[in-house]
Amino acid sequence: MRALYTAASGMTANQLKIENIANNIANASTSGFKKVRESYEDLVYQQVGSSGTDAMQIGSGTRVSSLSRDFSTGDTLASSSDTDMLIDGSGFFIVETVGGETLYTRDGHFRTDADGRLTTQSGALVSPGIQVPEGGTLVIGSDGSISADVPTSGAVERVSIGTLEIATFQNPEALEAVGGNLFRATPGAGDVARNTPGQDGTGQVLQYATEGSNVDVAEEMINMITAQRGYELSSKVIQAADEMLQTAVGLRR
Repeated sequence: MRALYTAASGMTANQLKIENIANNIANASTSGFKKVRESYEDLVYQQVGSSGTDAMQIGSGTRVSSLSRDFSTGDTLASSSDTDMLIDGSGFFIVETVGGETLYTRDGHFRTDADGRLTTQSGALVSPGIQVPEGGTLVIGSDGSISADVPTSGAVERVSIGTLEIATFQNPEALEAVGGNLFRATPGAGDVARNTPGQDGTGQVLQYATEGSNVDVAEEMINMITAQRGYELSSKVIQAADEMLQTAVGLRR
């Protein structure tokens, strides 16, 4: 009977792996998406036979111990929009939702709302508040400085309108994903540090570009095949254990 439960744990673990791979592949084209990887651990061991030097231990299977997010930088994708930008290095853009909650994102595919404020595609305000003058074109420096070229009386005047801040965490893998390419700070992520881009280890800002997903589809396909084979092998173990039980039951007839 032990083999049935042990093999079932392998099937469960590989099923979760397939589900995670499906999510990674589904977001292969999502701006700023960070792939997720599984970690495994073996389960409790049971001692078989006598104690001492002749003792043997048999494990009871496996389980997924954690899902961790890989924050390696994705591909740089060129853009024609002056509101698009990416962080070349570590750090997160800081945004504030309509409800007033502060969240963090790697997705720099921004836009302006009806009032000229710089927002995410879902309407969260980029912090600190950046308001683009009517008819102005954004000019974003690598240090996060933001200006706007505003047409005035046949000329163009450059007006300074703010400076971006980049947030960093001691342990970004512990951030909580809340959907919409946004993350929420958690105690496990450590204290948030808000810095000027390019200082204290934060990345610089590049305009007219966005960060693509860091999902490698070929790698995910290989992982999917491996998980599928593992699932099939675990099911074969259950089948073999069932046949052995049938044989044992038949001996009593």
